[in-house]
Amino acid sequence: MFLPKLPLLRGITLAELMVTIAIAGILLAVALPSMRAFVIQNRLSAETRQFIAALTLARSEAVKRGRAVIVCRSPTADAIGALCSNAATAKHGAGDWGAGWLVLVADNRQILLRQGALDSNTQAVSRHVTITYNGTGNASSSFSSLLFSNNGEFARRVCIAATGRIRLKMGGEAC
Repeated sequence: MFLPKLPLLRGITLAELMVTIAIAGILLAVALPSMRAFVIQNRLSAETRQFIAALTLARSEAVKRGRAVIVCRSPTADAIGALCSNAATAKHGAGDWGAGWLVLVADNRQILLRQGALDSNTQAVSRHVTITYNGTGNASSSFSSLLFSNNGEFARRVCIAATGRIRLKMGGEAC
């Protein structure tokens, strides 16, 4: 006697599915903390480079125009009638450039660039409100550095020499 041939069944069993989900869960538990740090560092790096780009613009415009150009902290950079100010905001304290900044021509106050507030977890701290580049591209000697961090982590320091040269130091090293 011949038994009827059963059709070939395809698919996965419940046990195989549960094992796969368990392995995926373990991998996610291991990967997510490092992914968080990667995302924060990437965002902080981008915000730091935005500030460096603003400084570079100010320096090149000062040389091009032969006049002083200012980069200043401005919590109202997004608003009409933006002004330089060291005032604290709801998300950023006084002296925290994370509130935003402006690049403007010193003598006529023409705004060349506006940068609104950075992420609320980003601090960009300096004791100075402005940096001025003169017509030769040299920076005001009173401004030396600005420290970017994410709630105190992943620090990056932007250093500005009196010659106007800009350098980036990782880990908050001194200039």
